Amino acid sequence: MRIAAFVLASLIAAPAWAATPQDLSDCNSKYGQEAALACTRVIDDKSSPSGALDQAFFNRALSYEIIGLIPEAMSDANESIRRQPNDATGYTVRGKVYQDQQEFERSLADFNQAIRLNDRSSLTYAWRGLSYFYMRDSARAIEDFDAALRIDPKYKEAYSKLIELEPNSVRGYVRRAVVFIRLGDTAHAIEDASAVMRFEPSNAAALGVRADAYAAKGDYERAIDDYSAAIHFAPEYVLYVQRGIAYRLKGDRDRAIDDLYKAINVRPLASDDARAELKKLGVEVPANREAVPPGKTLLDVLK
Repeated sequence: MRIAAFVLASLIAAPAWAATPQDLSDCNSKYGQEAALACTRVIDDKSSPSGALDQAFFNRALSYEIIGLIPEAMSDANESIRRQPNDATGYTVRGKVYQDQQEFERSLADFNQAIRLNDRSSLTYAWRGLSYFYMRDSARAIEDFDAALRIDPKYKEAYSKLIELEPNSVRGYVRRAVVFIRLGDTAHAIEDASAVMRFEPSNAAALGVRADAYAAKGDYERAIDDYSAAIHFAPEYVLYVQRGIAYRLKGDRDRAIDDLYKAINVRPLASDDARAELKKLGVEVPANREAVPPGKTLLDVLK
């Protein structure tokens, strides 16, 4: 990396060339050495419009950070902030540069400012979570990783850091398993959920997530087994619904209906998805707020 960075620095110091449309495209769409060189040509071209320069300084700062040219990345991040003080991106990349230098308090200050300007950037939350992680503040790291995942589910690496910090982190394994399911990687989801079983075998959340993974791969028998175990420890609405769906997909209509009835009885006023599943099975059910006669349960009404 040091050799590559030295070569890149030498190329950037070479005489300037006029930026081409391809340079603009590469600067905006790529990262690393190729993008840094393209952005340099955009920046050095005195005919480049102001908007192109704004983007080029940010993109080159990020590319410098990726390839390890830290002083150059800091310089461009500062210029990006100077040019666009109300844009979050410059603060985000400068925060990452501070993080690389292990200046975590300064990185947090920049990430905080970036989030004040734009609270919908999953990257900023994930990077701030890493700063908290490196500072061994796992509670705040979890909060930020959760925020990043709510915006964009791809940040499973953040939970890998949490598990590294806390090997018996139930939340880390379970939530990373959820991300794996969203990404279609059921094998790793099952592996993570099973890891929880080794130190907390009665954890209903882990059992439920592993059941979701088995269901996603079409293994309904194992899914039903895990949903049943989870219900034993925590008879919650969503587990009955999910087990009911697994029974329906397996072709066991009667058990599916029974589970969906149980789900509605657990949560009669907020059970739209259970009712929708029953309708798929040709079963009409009362409206959410239909009165239940005295001495009866909703399950009695439905049956």
